Amino acid sequence: MGKPLDVNPWLQMWVAPRDTIRKIVTFNPKHRLYLLSTIYGIPLMLNIIQTLSLGQGFSLLALLLSALILSTWIGFLVLSACGGLIYWTGKWIGGRGSFQEIRAALAWSYVTDIASILLWGILVSVFGTKLFLNTFQQTMFVGRELATIVLVSMAQLVVSVWALIILLKALGEVQGFSAWKALLNLAIPFFLLSGLVWVALLLIGTFS
Repeated sequence: MGKPLDVNPWLQMWVAPRDTIRKIVTFNPKHRLYLLSTIYGIPLMLNIIQTLSLGQGFSLLALLLSALILSTWIGFLVLSACGGLIYWTGKWIGGRGSFQEIRAALAWSYVTDIASILLWGILVSVFGTKLFLNTFQQTMFVGRELATIVLVSMAQLVVSVWALIILLKALGEVQGFSAWKALLNLAIPFFLLSGLVWVALLLIGTFS
């Protein structure tokens, strides 16, 4: 525990990520970790539910409750696993951040998922259970539904880009990197995992 947190990180991470994450990790790198895990986990769970087309067998209420209940633990596990990979591979290029500092940078960069949750809420209110059916992506929408999808997609693109900018700056701060080197720190585990998946699929195809 360091000196008191003298900023509102929920607002300041959007506009001053480097200064804000430095104050957070000095204060406590676990600050609001489980709440952030929930915020990150809710859109993640909704994406999983949509991908698995679980709307075919469950009510909308059951799907939303499941996403809410599981979001904290799924979010925590994913943030911790990704933080561990970024920490490990970051050492290869001179990263100075601890695992907890890197996980904090990752978690706080997803403060933007507050906006993503609101966008999911709009989609759920307009489309209901059919949002979570495998036919949703192939449906030809018109009128209000089409306008909703276009506007939400554009807004989500902006949120995603801004989240990446925040992450690069926050990760760069705790690692002692520029934003460009922080991008390399993210790229290394991504390509490493992609290579492992490619090799696994190749082996499966060879021996199947």
